Amino acid sequence: MGLRNTTTGWGWLARLLHWSIAGIILFMLGLGYYMTEIVTDVFEQFPLFQAHKSWGFTVFILALIRIVWRLVNPAPALPDHMSGPERLAAHAGHLALYGLMFAMPISGWLMSSASPLQDLYGIQNMVFDLFEMPDPFIPGDSDLEELFSSIHYWCSWGLTLVLAAHVGAALKHHFINKDNVLRRMLKGD
Repeated sequence: MGLRNTTTGWGWLARLLHWSIAGIILFMLGLGYYMTEIVTDVFEQFPLFQAHKSWGFTVFILALIRIVWRLVNPAPALPDHMSGPERLAAHAGHLALYGLMFAMPISGWLMSSASPLQDLYGIQNMVFDLFEMPDPFIPGDSDLEELFSSIHYWCSWGLTLVLAAHVGAALKHHFINKDNVLRRMLKGD
């Protein structure tokens, strides 16, 4: 399978973006839980939060690339045997995934930008210690931080549920329907 998608399979760039984003998101969900629920020392949390911000930025950029690639290189057709409701669920699930891939890093960035800790500890929103993310507003707004923290938290649960449904649907296609939906994301055919 080449670079571009075909009517029956995903090209290597679409597959690379899919699996890279999936791996980073799973890592980020685990890291987010670990750094907020397990680690309690703020000085131990700091490098974890910085890594989380950096990988969140990476997901955002990869999701942008994936959207652009998908616009210029349409997805393969869904299997003919899928019913109308199944097709609707597949499209809705993908829209939810894309929406959450953007909502998570944006809400995380806005939460960090509003945090009073930025001023208190001189914390910058750095991406892999290479450059600083801009702050869209003056740091130190606890109400905004709380709002974006809540959005980020609930989006993480939404993303977890949508991912579980996505994986479940792929496994259903592979083991029950015995079609090539999962195989074409693995091998392109």
